[in-house]
Amino acid sequence: MGKLDTPMRGRARSKMSKGKKNISPQRKSKANEHYTTPDKQKAFVEALVHTGGNRQLACERASQQLGVKVSRSSVYHWLKNNQNFAKKVAEANQIGDAITIDLAQSTLVQRTQGMYYKEQVVVKVKVDKYKERVEVKEVKKYLPPDYHAAKILLSAKAQHLGYGTQKVEHSGEITTKNIQVTIANPYEAKANENGEGEIDDQ
Repeated sequence: MGKLDTPMRGRARSKMSKGKKNISPQRKSKANEHYTTPDKQKAFVEALVHTGGNRQLACERASQQLGVKVSRSSVYHWLKNNQNFAKKVAEANQIGDAITIDLAQSTLVQRTQGMYYKEQVVVKVKVDKYKERVEVKEVKKYLPPDYHAAKILLSAKAQHLGYGTQKVEHSGEITTKNIQVTIANPYEAKANENGEGEIDDQ
Protein backbone atom coordinates (compact mmCIF):
# COMPACT_ATOMS: atom_id res chain seq x y z
CA MET A 1 0.00 0.00 0.00
CA GLY A 2 2.86 2.36 0.78
CA LYS A 3 4.35 1.86 -2.68
CA LEU A 4 0.99 2.60 -4.33
CA ASP A 5 0.61 5.90 -2.48
CA THR A 6 3.93 7.31 -3.78
CA PRO A 7 2.79 8.09 -7.40
CA MET A 8 -0.36 9.77 -6.10
CA ARG A 9 1.66 12.01 -3.83
CA GLY A 10 3.96 12.88 -6.74
CA ARG A 11 0.99 13.81 -8.91
CA ALA A 12 -0.51 15.95 -6.19
CA ARG A 13 2.77 17.80 -5.73
CA SER A 14 3.05 18.38 -9.50
CA LYS A 15 -0.46 19.82 -9.57
CA MET A 16 0.33 22.10 -6.66
CA SER A 17 3.56 23.25 -8.29
CA LYS A 18 1.69 24.02 -11.52
CA GLY A 19 -0.73 26.18 -9.61
CA LYS A 20 2.09 28.38 -8.27
CA LYS A 21 3.53 31.04 -10.56
CA ASN A 22 7.20 31.85 -10.33
CA ILE A 23 7.73 35.63 -10.38
CA SER A 24 11.10 36.58 -11.83
CA PRO A 25 13.14 39.47 -10.38
CA GLN A 26 12.69 41.39 -13.64
CA ARG A 27 8.90 41.24 -13.34
CA LYS A 28 9.12 42.37 -9.73
CA SER A 29 11.24 45.34 -10.77
CA LYS A 30 8.84 46.19 -13.61
CA ALA A 31 5.95 46.19 -11.17
CA ASN A 32 7.67 48.98 -9.22
CA GLU A 33 9.00 51.03 -12.15
CA HIS A 34 6.33 53.76 -11.90
CA TYR A 35 6.87 54.39 -8.20
CA THR A 36 8.71 57.61 -7.38
CA THR A 37 11.49 56.47 -5.08
CA PRO A 38 14.28 58.80 -3.89
CA ASP A 39 16.93 56.32 -5.09
CA LYS A 40 15.66 56.45 -8.67
CA GLN A 41 15.38 60.22 -8.63
CA LYS A 42 18.89 60.65 -7.25
CA ALA A 43 20.37 58.25 -9.80
CA PHE A 44 18.59 60.05 -12.63
CA VAL A 45 19.80 63.50 -11.55
CA GLU A 46 23.39 62.28 -11.25
CA ALA A 47 23.19 60.61 -14.66
CA LEU A 48 21.72 63.77 -16.18
CA VAL A 49 24.89 65.69 -15.34
CA HIS A 50 27.12 63.11 -17.07
CA THR A 51 24.92 62.87 -20.18
CA GLY A 52 24.84 66.60 -20.90
CA GLY A 53 21.14 66.96 -20.06
CA ASN A 54 19.93 64.15 -22.33
CA ARG A 55 17.01 62.52 -20.50
CA GLN A 56 16.92 59.30 -22.52
CA LEU A 57 20.62 58.62 -21.91
CA ALA A 58 20.19 59.57 -18.25
CA CYS A 59 17.36 57.03 -17.88
CA GLU A 60 19.52 54.31 -19.42
CA ARG A 61 22.50 55.18 -17.22
CA ALA A 62 20.37 55.27 -14.05
CA SER A 63 18.74 51.95 -14.96
CA GLN A 64 22.14 50.31 -15.40
CA GLN A 65 23.36 51.73 -12.12
CA LEU A 66 20.38 50.59 -10.04
CA GLY A 67 19.49 47.43 -11.93
CA VAL A 68 15.89 48.69 -12.05
CA LYS A 69 14.28 50.40 -15.02
CA VAL A 70 13.94 54.16 -14.77
CA SER A 71 11.54 55.16 -17.53
CA ARG A 72 10.98 58.53 -19.14
CA SER A 73 7.31 58.39 -18.21
CA SER A 74 8.31 58.19 -14.55
CA VAL A 75 10.63 61.18 -14.99
CA TYR A 76 7.85 63.28 -16.55
CA HIS A 77 5.54 62.25 -13.72
CA TRP A 78 8.10 63.35 -11.14
CA LEU A 79 8.70 66.65 -12.93
CA LYS A 80 4.98 67.37 -12.94
CA ASN A 81 4.26 66.44 -9.33
CA ASN A 82 7.52 67.04 -7.44
CA GLN A 83 8.83 70.61 -7.36
CA ASN A 84 11.98 69.66 -5.46
CA PHE A 85 12.86 67.07 -8.10
CA ALA A 86 12.14 69.56 -10.90
CA LYS A 87 14.50 72.06 -9.25
CA LYS A 88 17.28 69.48 -9.03
CA VAL A 89 16.77 68.52 -12.68
CA ALA A 90 17.08 72.18 -13.72
CA GLU A 91 20.33 72.51 -11.77
CA ALA A 92 21.65 69.28 -13.29
CA ASN A 93 20.79 70.58 -16.78
CA GLN A 94 22.84 73.73 -16.16
CA ILE A 95 25.84 71.73 -14.95
CA GLY A 96 25.51 69.29 -17.85
CA ASP A 97 25.34 72.13 -20.38
CA ALA A 98 28.46 73.72 -18.89
CA ILE A 99 30.35 70.41 -19.09
CA THR A 100 29.23 69.85 -22.68
CA ILE A 101 30.30 73.36 -23.73
CA ASP A 102 33.67 72.92 -22.02
CA LEU A 103 34.27 69.60 -23.80
CA ALA A 104 33.26 71.11 -27.14
CA GLN A 105 35.64 74.04 -26.65
CA SER A 106 38.50 71.75 -25.68
CA THR A 107 37.88 69.69 -28.83
CA LEU A 108 37.90 72.85 -30.96
CA VAL A 109 41.18 73.94 -29.36
CA GLN A 110 42.74 70.58 -30.19
CA ARG A 111 41.48 70.78 -33.78
CA THR A 112 42.93 74.26 -34.25
CA GLN A 113 46.33 73.06 -33.02
CA GLY A 114 46.29 69.66 -34.69
CA MET A 115 45.75 66.49 -32.73
CA TYR A 116 46.62 62.81 -32.55
CA TYR A 117 43.93 60.19 -32.11
CA LYS A 118 43.74 56.42 -31.97
CA GLU A 119 41.73 54.27 -34.35
CA GLN A 120 41.14 50.54 -34.45
CA VAL A 121 41.83 48.90 -37.81
CA VAL A 122 41.51 45.31 -39.01
CA VAL A 123 44.71 43.83 -40.42
CA LYS A 124 45.67 40.42 -41.77
CA VAL A 125 48.66 38.71 -40.20
CA LYS A 126 50.42 35.87 -42.00
CA VAL A 127 50.77 32.81 -39.79
CA ASP A 128 52.59 30.61 -42.27
CA LYS A 129 52.81 30.13 -46.00
CA TYR A 130 49.14 29.20 -46.43
CA LYS A 131 47.37 30.64 -43.37
CA GLU A 132 46.40 34.13 -42.27
CA ARG A 133 44.62 35.45 -39.24
CA VAL A 134 42.69 38.67 -38.70
CA GLU A 135 43.69 40.98 -35.87
CA VAL A 136 42.40 44.31 -34.62
CA LYS A 137 45.18 46.78 -33.97
CA GLU A 138 45.18 50.29 -32.58
CA VAL A 139 46.77 52.81 -34.93
CA LYS A 140 47.82 56.33 -33.99
CA LYS A 141 46.77 58.95 -36.55
CA TYR A 142 47.22 62.70 -36.87
CA LEU A 143 44.70 65.38 -37.81
CA PRO A 144 46.22 68.65 -39.10
CA PRO A 145 45.00 72.04 -37.81
CA ASP A 146 41.53 72.88 -39.08
CA TYR A 147 40.73 76.42 -40.27
CA HIS A 148 36.96 76.00 -39.77
CA ALA A 149 37.46 74.90 -36.16
CA ALA A 150 39.59 78.01 -35.53
CA LYS A 151 36.92 80.21 -37.09
CA ILE A 152 34.16 78.71 -34.91
CA LEU A 153 36.32 79.07 -31.79
CA LEU A 154 37.14 82.71 -32.52
CA SER A 155 33.53 83.60 -33.25
CA ALA A 156 32.55 82.14 -29.87
CA LYS A 157 35.46 83.40 -27.75
CA ALA A 158 36.49 86.71 -29.38
CA GLN A 159 33.19 88.51 -29.91
CA HIS A 160 34.18 91.14 -27.33
CA LEU A 161 37.13 92.00 -29.59
CA GLY A 162 34.83 92.54 -32.55
CA TYR A 163 35.76 89.36 -34.37
CA GLY A 164 32.98 87.90 -36.48
CA THR A 165 30.70 90.93 -36.10
CA GLN A 166 30.18 93.88 -38.43
CA LYS A 167 28.52 97.13 -37.38
CA VAL A 168 27.03 99.55 -39.90
CA GLU A 169 26.17 103.06 -38.73
CA HIS A 170 23.94 105.42 -40.69
CA SER A 171 22.60 108.89 -39.96
CA GLY A 172 19.84 110.69 -41.81
CA GLU A 173 16.93 109.50 -43.86
CA ILE A 174 16.90 106.76 -46.45
CA THR A 175 14.83 107.54 -49.55
CA THR A 176 14.00 105.22 -52.40
CA LYS A 177 13.28 106.14 -56.05
CA ASN A 178 11.73 104.25 -58.91
CA ILE A 179 14.54 103.44 -61.34
CA GLN A 180 13.81 102.18 -64.83
CA VAL A 181 16.41 99.85 -66.26
CA THR A 182 16.58 99.09 -69.98
CA ILE A 183 18.62 96.12 -71.13
CA ALA A 184 19.97 96.56 -74.67
CA ASN A 185 20.45 93.70 -77.09
CA PRO A 186 24.16 93.65 -78.03
CA TYR A 187 23.48 91.86 -81.32
CA GLU A 188 21.00 94.55 -82.41
CA ALA A 189 23.48 97.35 -81.60
CA LYS A 190 26.20 95.62 -83.63
CA ALA A 191 23.87 95.22 -86.61
CA ASN A 192 23.07 98.95 -86.56
CA GLU A 193 26.76 99.83 -86.56
CA ASN A 194 27.38 97.68 -89.66
CA GLY A 195 24.34 99.06 -91.50
CA GLU A 196 22.53 95.75 -91.36
CA GLY A 197 18.84 95.52 -90.68
CA GLU A 198 18.03 98.85 -92.45
CA ILE A 199 15.10 98.91 -94.91
CA ASP A 200 15.80 100.22 -98.43
CA ASP A 201 12.93 102.50 -99.63
CA GLN A 202 14.02 102.38 -103.33
